[in-house]
Amino acid sequence: MSVQILNLNPCYDHWVIISNVPKTPNVLRGDYVVKLVDGKGLNIARVFNLLGFHDYLCINVLGGDVGKIISSKCREENIKTAEFWINDENRINTAVVYEYEKRMLMVNEPGPVMTPDEIERFIQYLDSVIEEKSTLVISGSAPRGFTANNMSRIAQMAKERGCRLMIDISGEWLRKLVKFEPEMVKVNADEFKIAFELSNLSVEKLYEVKKRYKINVLCVTLGKDGSITLTEDRVFHAKPKLVHCDFSVGSGDSFFAGYLYKEAMGKSMEERLIFATACGMANTLKYGAAIFDLKDLNEQLPLVEIAEERL
Repeated sequence: MSVQILNLNPCYDHWVIISNVPKTPNVLRGDYVVKLVDGKGLNIARVFNLLGFHDYLCINVLGGDVGKIISSKCREENIKTAEFWINDENRINTAVVYEYEKRMLMVNEPGPVMTPDEIERFIQYLDSVIEEKSTLVISGSAPRGFTANNMSRIAQMAKERGCRLMIDISGEWLRKLVKFEPEMVKVNADEFKIAFELSNLSVEKLYEVKKRYKINVLCVTLGKDGSITLTEDRVFHAKPKLVHCDFSVGSGDSFFAGYLYKEAMGKSMEERLIFATACGMANTLKYGAAIFDLKDLNEQLPLVEIAEERL
């Protein structure tokens, strides 16, 4: 597989849609529910499928009855997965969408705990799965018990095999993984500022981090304001002309998937970022993470502005 995706903390999401003001105080009754498998890696895989790109493998850590549901739903969606099973139960996350107020509340369970033995066996398992000179996407959180040092061992293994690291992660894990000279770091602005203790995101500050850790492509997403991307000698600002709504869960993953897809196709940086931004915009049109169709996507492409300047 040319793209291998680590999805260490998958979940099963319930989006409960409340269309009108509840008649009974403190009791919420949904008008309908959207159920889907989630986790950053699975969201990327779902977008890959939509785009007709199948040269990937999503590596899931699964456990318990919820893990069985995730496994079954992945098969239903024809998501290409490899599965490593643990004893503890995967998480169920709930999004309560107050449609009448155009707002939502996301409730995330803490998720499973991996034992030291399970972690060791998982790393050994990856040793048999990660292919030479492939692209390894490390995206999202990990089960409790799984440390930044464990993640570093995986990154080291991948680098020794000539893999390209594409990273979308936060906090201590991000600070650890940038030391392995990743091909790309895609992270949202708040996470980036926290990880590197920055008060602002000037081009100078971003370039300093990029240069220090020898990151080939650094992309910081800015929500409604699009993204800023630094390459070897260029800065790209991509921005949507129109923001449809605030239901943005999964937009960052959709953006990343769109970028990875166009990169695999050998497209220019400008084409990658326009397409990635359109994927993130299309994600806001329907409930659920990485849920949109090609019509949604194609309608967004003309609505992306991009500017380029020299570093």
